[in-house]
Amino acid sequence: MNTQAPTVPDPSGRVERAARHGRPLDPDDPLAETNLRPVLDAAGWRLARYEDARHHFLPRAVRVG
Repeated sequence: MNTQAPTVPDPSGRVERAARHGRPLDPDDPLAETNLRPVLDAAGWRLARYEDARHHFLPRAVRVG
């Protein structure tokens, strides 16, 4: 029986993840704020908070209407 807890990767932002995969951060990335905001707006969501720090990435959206 395996009693070890599963390994959870360290939190990271978009830049750190791109670097880990050996590529620069692409401005066309669908998770970039300038790309994510209009997609959410069109789907009836409002981007209420967008955090893209070195050690975490957290967009928070709220339903409109």
